[in-house]
Amino acid sequence: MEAEDITAAEVVDHVKAHRGQLDLFHDPSNLQSLCRPHHDGTKQRLERGGIDTRLDSSGWPEWREGR
Repeated sequence: MEAEDITAAEVVDHVKAHRGQLDLFHDPSNLQSLCRPHHDGTKQRLERGGIDTRLDSSGWPEWREGR
């Protein structure tokens, strides 16, 4: 079993961007906890249509298109 880096969550994030929709804003099932670097960097980039690059178990990039 490999060790993982664990960072404390600092931000409550909306899984699906609410864009002013109050029902999504207040829906507890639409919330997740994130660390600030992922919320302010990765998540924001994906919401703006960017690409998130992660490495698979062999060290090669996995491409995931932002939605």
